[in-house]
Amino acid sequence: MTEGKRAARGAPAVQAPTEFEAAAVKAALTARPGKSAVKNEHRSRIAVRAAHKFLASVDLDAELRPAEPNAHRWDYGLGLIDRHAKESAWWVEPHPASSTGEVSTMLAKLDWLRAKLASHGFKGLRRLTDEAQRKGIAFRWLATSGDICIRPGSSHARRLALGGLAAPSRHIELP
Repeated sequence: MTEGKRAARGAPAVQAPTEFEAAAVKAALTARPGKSAVKNEHRSRIAVRAAHKFLASVDLDAELRPAEPNAHRWDYGLGLIDRHAKESAWWVEPHPASSTGEVSTMLAKLDWLRAKLASHGFKGLRRLTDEAQRKGIAFRWLATSGDICIRPGSSHARRLALGGLAAPSRHIELP
């Protein structure tokens, strides 16, 4: 029986995994629908612009903590699709921005993530990240508790920009 006939008879059609989901599996990560891998406390502060939608997400920190307990791990990867069916991978790290000293921590986390993306198993996620980079800054800092002490134009803001990391923000709109 063809898939179309099964769907016509009321059985759910089996959907092929998205590029993001397939790339996550190759990286030994669990892709969850939409933003569901993101903790509830952060989920509502991450949105997409019109003509884009969330496909799936991964929680790198939770999945890789057992293997790398002392590493500066990045938290979340989010797969998006645009109106042209082009997929991309975006990376969000919830972290306090109440001290300029956090810039070094965030850049260390970004170095860790880039090393992962450079590894063989993460090749598909790296390609989707490259697609995101064509649309904007793929690596985002979601400011959590306290004030944001990194001011636009400051030396700390320049360090972030040179490192390829967006300045901290309380709300993120992708891309």
